[in-house]
Formats: sequence, C-alpha cells, structure tokens
Amino acid sequence: MPLSGWLPRWMTGYRRHWWWGDVTAAVVVTLLLVPQSLAYAAVAGLPAGIGLTASVVPLVIYPFTGKSHAQSVGPMAVTSLMVLATLSKFATPHGADYVALAALLALLSGAMLVLMGMLRFGFLADLVSGPVMAAFLAASAGLIIVSQLAALAGLPGGGTALPSLLAHLWRVRGALDPAAAGFGLVSLALFAGLRRVVAPSLLSAGVSERMAQAAGRAVPCLVILAGMAVCRYLLPGLPRVGEVPSGVPELALPWSVLGRVPDLVVPAFFIAIVNYVQSLSVAQWLAQRRGDTVDPDRELLAIGLCNLGAGAFGAFPVTGGLTRSVVNESAGAQTQLASLMTAALMLSVMLFAGRALAWLPLPALAATIIVSVSGMLTFAPLVRAWRTDRADAAAWAATFGLVLLLGVDAGIIAGVVVSLASWLWRSRQPHMAEVGRVPGTEHFRNVLRYDVERLPGVRMLRVDESLYFGNQRVVRERILERAGGDGGIRFLVLVMSGVNRVDASALAMLSDLDGALAERGVTLYLAEVKGPVGDVLERGGLLAGFSGRIFLSAHAAWRFLSMPADFQI
Repeated sequence: MPLSGWLPRWMTGYRRHWWWGDVTAAVVVTLLLVPQSLAYAAVAGLPAGIGLTASVVPLVIYPFTGKSHAQSVGPMAVTSLMVLATLSKFATPHGADYVALAALLALLSGAMLVLMGMLRFGFLADLVSGPVMAAFLAASAGLIIVSQLAALAGLPGGGTALPSLLAHLWRVRGALDPAAAGFGLVSLALFAGLRRVVAPSLLSAGVSERMAQAAGRAVPCLVILAGMAVCRYLLPGLPRVGEVPSGVPELALPWSVLGRVPDLVVPAFFIAIVNYVQSLSVAQWLAQRRGDTVDPDRELLAIGLCNLGAGAFGAFPVTGGLTRSVVNESAGAQTQLASLMTAALMLSVMLFAGRALAWLPLPALAATIIVSVSGMLTFAPLVRAWRTDRADAAAWAATFGLVLLLGVDAGIIAGVVVSLASWLWRSRQPHMAEVGRVPGTEHFRNVLRYDVERLPGVRMLRVDESLYFGNQRVVRERILERAGGDGGIRFLVLVMSGVNRVDASALAMLSDLDGALAERGVTLYLAEVKGPVGDVLERGGLLAGFSGRIFLSAHAAWRFLSMPADFQI
C-alpha cells in the first residue's frame, strides 16, 4: 500500500488556502489552552505541569486517528473533578502515588475505549440520557465552582461533594488571606467582564465576527499574564503554582501502582463513558456545521488512543473539549493541522516558559476555572424537560441532587441507574389508545383526539410500545379492562403498528390473553404485525393459533368485521 493510504484524509487532500486558518486557530487555541491546562490539572489535584502534558500528547495523536476537522482533545473540567473524586480515596493529591494513579486511570479508561471501539460498542453512549448527562454536567460545574472558592480566597482545598466542600470551607475560614481573596475577586471580575466587552468592541471596530469571538475567548491568557506580573513584582506573597518542570513529555508508565487496578476499573469505566459522550457530542456538533458525519466507533478508538498516550506520558484522562473545539473552529481551523501546530506551540511553552509559569497566582487560576465552567451550570435543560416530559425532568433533578450530595463518582453511577430506571418505568407503562376510522379514509386515530367512526361490538386498541417481560402484565390488565368494561364487546382488534419486538414473556401473555378473552366471549384479532414480530410469533408456535385472525392492516380488520356475520368465514 502506498504511503498515502496510511495518511489521514486531511493530509492527502490538503489545500494551500487552508493554511492561514489553521495557523490562526493554533495561535488562538494555545493562548486559551495554556491557562486551561494548568487550571484543570489543579482541579484534578495534580501538579500544574501535568496539565500541559495532558494537552500536548492528545493533540499529536488525535489528528492521525480521529475524523473531526476541529476537535481539540485535552483535559476537561468534569473529568478532572472525577479524577480528584476517585483518587483522593487512595492517595494524597499532588503526591507521587497520586500522580501515578492518575496516569493508570488514563491508561485503563483508554484501554476500555479502544476495546469498545474495536467491538463497535459506540451505542454505549446511549446508556446516559440527554437530561441525565445535562444534569451531571451542571452539578459537576457547581461542585467545581464551590471547590475553587477556597483557592480563590487563598485557603487550602478539601472535599469532593457539596456537604464536605462546605464543611471544609467553614473549618478553614479563619485562614482567609485578604490579599489573595481581593486578587481573586479582581481576577474573576476581569475574566467575566472582559469576555463580554472584548468581542463586541472588536466587532464595532470592524474586525470579523470569527476573529472577534476567538479574541474574546483568549482573554483569560492576557489576564493570567497580568496576574503573573503582579505576583512577581508587586505581591510576591500570593499563593502561586510553583515550579513547572521544563522539557518535552517523557514516558512515565505507572508501574508502582499496578496493584490498584481492581480499585480503579469501575471509576475508569465511567470516566471513559463520560469522556466518550462528551467527545462524540462535540464531534457531532462540529460535523453538523459542515454537513459532515461522525463514526461513533472511530471516535471511540481515537479518544481511547489519546487516553493511552496521555497515561503513558504520566498525564490524566482527556476528551474532546467543547470550549477548545469551538474556539479552534471559530478561529479558522480547517483541518487537524491546527491541532499539530497547537501541540508545537504548547511544547515551546513547556520548553521555555516553565520558570515564568511558576509565578502564576492560584487565585487567578481559580478565577479562570470558575469562569470557564460557569456556563455549564444551567437549568435550561430542566425547564425544557419539564415542559416536554416530566419523567425526564425527574431524572434531571434526581441526578443533579445525587451528584451534589454524593460526588461525581457516585453521581454518575446514580445517573446511569436513573436513566435506565426512567426508561424501564416508561416502557412498562406503555401508551395505549382506542382507535377508530377517520370517516372516508383508511386511517385510524385515537378516539379521544379525533372524530372517528367505530363499529358496534368491536374495540380496536393500539399499543405504542414493544412487548417484553417488563410491561406484559400491565398490557394484559389494560386490555382485559378495556374489553370487559362494556358487555357489548364481541371482537377486540389489537393494532400492533407500534410493536417492534416481542419476547418469550410477551408471547405467553398473548396466548393467555387470547384464552381469557375467549372465556368472556370476546374474539381477539391482531393487525399490522410487523415482519420481525411475526417471525417471533411463528417460532413461538403462536402464529398457527391465530390463523385467520391476523390482518395486514387495521383497515382490513375493519372491513372484515363490518361484514355481516354470515360472510365472516
């Protein structure tokens, strides 16, 4: 195979006019990524320099494995919080064992993602419903904000769930550093204010919308630089990041903590799922803007390889970041060459700016984190869910509360359980409607919603859900109730247009239902049985028992039952 066959598509089909957009995006994303990388390492309880490694390595791997043109892979706030919540049980943050465990966590989650990608398990993203994922992100953002209040005020951090975070803040309140607190509040105001002012000001000055938005998102780097100068020359007593090692990332496999693998398997799995869902969501959003598509299984492999790379170089779990990717695209990225150039610029920072980064004040870093995640703390999904489906709203509220009270590690498990429980609850309470014919047509609709015709002595019921062990009892009881409520009912037609699947329990229920209705003098008919469902009925021996009582359509059943009894042969 020629070399071009092994290269990613963006490399073999690169266009010269894409160059400037990729270069511009690389510069802008680097300005955003340096403080963001340091900040997310702090959230994870790791030395700041590891955040730079966690950003550089995936930026080199994803361009050769992923498909998205502007996906930017690296640390994410929620994942960092999950790392802290998981590892603080086994080691002290910032310690050597803690750092090694973070790398092991990345390796485990990466291996799981690669394996799921090879097995084409992209559907696992569906384990977490949209409302549950939105609630998990919102609650995690709330925890991150509260966790950074201590650093913002110059206090030592502590706690991973809301009760422990608030209790810790109360215990250490006496150690409040007025200078650090004042500096943190000023930084917070500058971050929030400048982000709202810079882009509109540039737009009014005639700068393109894309560049104005990109510049607005790069504001944190400018504030961080100003804070470093203040810390170095005016307020040297401020809490600061400290030494940031210089040099390129080196292999640092966590041999010393391999015995902890059994303890980290479950947390690694849920981190892998959250990272995959996040990355896939970003990739899909970017693809839709270009009319492109996303291969979920390939995205699994790509994110898995990025995590394996991060873990091998001593970093922590990574994923596609929405903020970074949006900035990347809005700044003009046309291909993944922008990510490779961003990696080169980040390496330059690691080589030549480590000593300067040591003066980065922790209160300013905390302000960066708070502003970055504040947009995730939104209740809009809850409002939408409440208007559309109260079960989804309940799932959102339950997940949000559990994450706050229990922490992100237990909260994500609870979120998955809530997602599955919500689905089971709705599927075991299927929508059933009595239908009638719309006059002059062959269409059948709900008698409660439309003015329809009905046949005397005939009741037509439509089940809008697959039949399985979880709902077969409820379906049977409802059908018997509807068939027995009126003594004049002689025929019952079960319209199965909404039934896509039946299992063994459902087959037994249909057979039992047929006999129970017969004892009441009611004959059961089936209509609109789909092919796969009919195949199951045949294999289960039920099809022969309904011979002559299965109709291709509801209209065919209507015509048959509307004929005089002498013709119903």
